[in-house]
Amino acid sequence: MPKTSAFIARTFRAFRYRDFRLMWMGACASTIGTFVHQFAQSWLVYDLTKNPFYLGLDLFLGQAPIMMFSLFGGVFADRLDRRKMLLTSQYIQMTCAFLLATLFATHVVQVWHILTLSFIVGLGQSFGGPAYSALLPALVGPEDLSNAIAMNSIQFNLARVLGPIIGGLHTRRSARRGALS
Repeated sequence: MPKTSAFIARTFRAFRYRDFRLMWMGACASTIGTFVHQFAQSWLVYDLTKNPFYLGLDLFLGQAPIMMFSLFGGVFADRLDRRKMLLTSQYIQMTCAFLLATLFATHVVQVWHILTLSFIVGLGQSFGGPAYSALLPALVGPEDLSNAIAMNSIQFNLARVLGPIIGGLHTRRSARRGALS
């Protein structure tokens, strides 16, 4: 038992820091939500267009700003308040999600709305990602930085698995209710 508890303590070393724990849990919830959103959005794009080209275009437009502007995001993260940058990125993504939900709920959503919002979300992520990464050294001691980076990778990959599962379960349940109506 002592070997197991020592292993667990060593594995989760970065969680000793309160601010890191809070940021990790928030990032995990946010990333899961992002993957649920991405799953539902892909479903919606295909439902609207019945064309797989638009699925690829949507994903491309969401990732292109990250590839094009993350270096600039890193420069800004080194020069500006990282916390504010990260929050602004989250506000942009949240606003786009609510706007898409409103367009969907009012039955006016078109594929160009989704493609535009995907690009804007990617733009927000291109600045939020570097700000998040640059915040890690301020949240943990230098001896625990590699553990914090590893824990960040774990939360991202955990969200990458859980997000689509949750989105699929919700979609399946919604489709079943619609079929019963």
